[in-house]
Amino acid sequence: MNEIRLHIQELIEEKNWKTLKEELNRLEPLQIAELIEELPKDDEIIVFRLLSREYAKETFQLLSHDIQIEIVKGLATSGNKITALMNDLDPDDRTAFLEELPGQVSQRLMQLLSVEERQIATTLLGYPEDSIGRLMTPEYVAVKSWFTIAEALEHIRKFGRDSETLNVIYVVDENWKLLNDLRIKEILLASPEQLISELTDNRFVALNAFDDQEIAVRLFKDHDRVALPVIDTGGTLVGIVTVDDVMDVAEEESTEDFHKFGSFQEAIVNPLKARIGYLYKQRIIWLSALVFMNVFSGAAIASFEGVI
Repeated sequence: MNEIRLHIQELIEEKNWKTLKEELNRLEPLQIAELIEELPKDDEIIVFRLLSREYAKETFQLLSHDIQIEIVKGLATSGNKITALMNDLDPDDRTAFLEELPGQVSQRLMQLLSVEERQIATTLLGYPEDSIGRLMTPEYVAVKSWFTIAEALEHIRKFGRDSETLNVIYVVDENWKLLNDLRIKEILLASPEQLISELTDNRFVALNAFDDQEIAVRLFKDHDRVALPVIDTGGTLVGIVTVDDVMDVAEEESTEDFHKFGSFQEAIVNPLKARIGYLYKQRIIWLSALVFMNVFSGAAIASFEGVI
């Protein structure tokens, strides 16, 4: 193991990230866990972040509790280091080089990062630029399925102060896999002795952290919610997206659509140079776009008013 550790540290010093990633994926998770516990803190963060998602998940479970906390805290404060790592890569390699972090790690990491840090350290999470993962917040309340209603209410009182919304409470299992979401009204009207699991039907709407943000706009339009849960590819609850954030995205998209009609504006500036047929065609497209945007905005506002 000492030889492996020295070889890994040598690759880190050389910033030979491709070879390092290949070498790590040849080791067993148990070997990687032992390696991480022997490495300096800065190096262990790099090694862990370069693991494939499955290897990272298995390795993390093998680490001691103290090292697990060290890894998560290290990731939270290593945005610049990971960014430097990414800058050393060829542009074609950057997108797929850092795989999605295991849900358990992402969930803890999101809790540690401030709003500003989340914006800086989004590369740590492995989510594409225009994905829902870039919009989500960890400010929500989740309860375990085996809680009684009385225990759930106590939990909500304890952790609900910083939540974006208390209209919806999320139900998770011991591994933070999303099982359901419940309206607060359902919990308030239930008997204190009932179990949360008795209220769940395992039917819920969720966003995937890798989905495009436009999907969130459509789902909020179709469903009467002030917030929607965000899960990773394994179904782990990693955050929520609020209707406020989604309306901001919808507004940006409407602005982008507006600017796409710049060619028509050019024809208006100098109409004498534009053909009659071209002007007529562009006018029809312009009017259709305005009607569509007005209908969409009206529907979004009506949906928003219906949930507050």
